[in-house]
Amino acid sequence: MKKNWLEIYGLAVCFFTVACFAIVIGIATWDVVQVAAPEFTMTSDAWEKHQSDETFRAALIDEHRVADEKGKYVPPEGAALSKARQDSLDKEIRSERRTGFQDLMQHLIILLIDLLVFAAHWKIAARARHSAG
Repeated sequence: MKKNWLEIYGLAVCFFTVACFAIVIGIATWDVVQVAAPEFTMTSDAWEKHQSDETFRAALIDEHRVADEKGKYVPPEGAALSKARQDSLDKEIRSERRTGFQDLMQHLIILLIDLLVFAAHWKIAARARHSAG
């Protein structure tokens, strides 16, 4: 069975689009995890910072150290510190989920384009095979 160059081209592009599809599906799966379980995918530093009032207070002091050269920053204490920690954690989770959703949409667009390129080149290969046959 002799293949012409057009069929070989079409099948080669299909091969590479399948490889791209497999890679992007893996990445998009992580994006789904990021949307569904943002606490799991957030960085360890962000997670650890919010585990207790003490670690959150230390992180606040470190964050303000650069901006506050005179050492006048006083972090919240007691219930205010707990509320600030919870608010910060909620913000981190919303941000992580939003990032995951944005990335998922981007990867779905790539998958759609990949599918269109695959379909077009599959037809090119099939027509070349049929006309050579």
